[in-house]
Amino acid sequence: MVKAKIFKSKAYAKINLFLNVLGKTNENMHKLKSLVCFINLYDEIVISENNKFSISIKGPFKKLIKKKNIIEKTFSIYSNFLNIKNNYKISLNKKIPVSAGLGGGSADAAIVLKGLNYLNNNKIKQKDLFSIAAQIGSDVPACLYNKNVFFSGYGEILKKSPRIPKFFLLLINPRKELSTKKIFEMFKEKQKSNKKNIFNYKNFFPWAAKQNNDLQKYSEKVMPDIRKMLFFLNSLDTCFFSRMTGSGPTVFGLFKRRIDAEKAFHLLKKQNSNWWAGVYSIKT
Repeated sequence: MVKAKIFKSKAYAKINLFLNVLGKTNENMHKLKSLVCFINLYDEIVISENNKFSISIKGPFKKLIKKKNIIEKTFSIYSNFLNIKNNYKISLNKKIPVSAGLGGGSADAAIVLKGLNYLNNNKIKQKDLFSIAAQIGSDVPACLYNKNVFFSGYGEILKKSPRIPKFFLLLINPRKELSTKKIFEMFKEKQKSNKKNIFNYKNFFPWAAKQNNDLQKYSEKVMPDIRKMLFFLNSLDTCFFSRMTGSGPTVFGLFKRRIDAEKAFHLLKKQNSNWWAGVYSIKT
């Protein structure tokens, strides 16, 4: 009896170290530019062959996953591309906050795409896999690449990032969801020039501090907690800078030493135990 193949992998969360919105096309799509960095916060995914398609979800954020979700969408697009009828059981341990600007759904989609291709003997070439990823969502190609990367366009244009020094993050989330669609609908600014975002290993920290997230002020209007979380981070001498990731509502403070990030975490928990928070390091 041939043992059924099983695919297991981690789906890593991301932060947008900066996020620029460069304008909108006639198709109502926003052109973006960002440096995406991956951190050691992750979901866990297991895929195995099954007689019918099913998704089982556990973990601290399982209740926030909708019935029609990005995993189901990924399975449908992949199956249609290959014109296959195979079914799979997909198990998800959901540890990344949902609708939080951390790319959890996109990371899950990228790993499911990779896993389905593995279970089908890698029938789809890498180039086509990235094209499929772009159909699923703007963050999915970067999550499929799974290394620190510049992305532009609608997320489909990827450029390898220079080496980044090790740093630590205190992530804070108000335990509330924020609609990406709603925030982008609020964005009314005229098209910006596509300035070059260049850094090297030595000047990374001052360079990163000068960047910004163009969506942050819009998200702050919808969810005032974002401003409060950033105020807390900015009050810390050891926090190099703070920023919102994605369309929010998660924010991060960047620290050069883990011990400083952990001290900030414990101070936060004394002041506001209702917010979700955690200390993480960047994948280098």
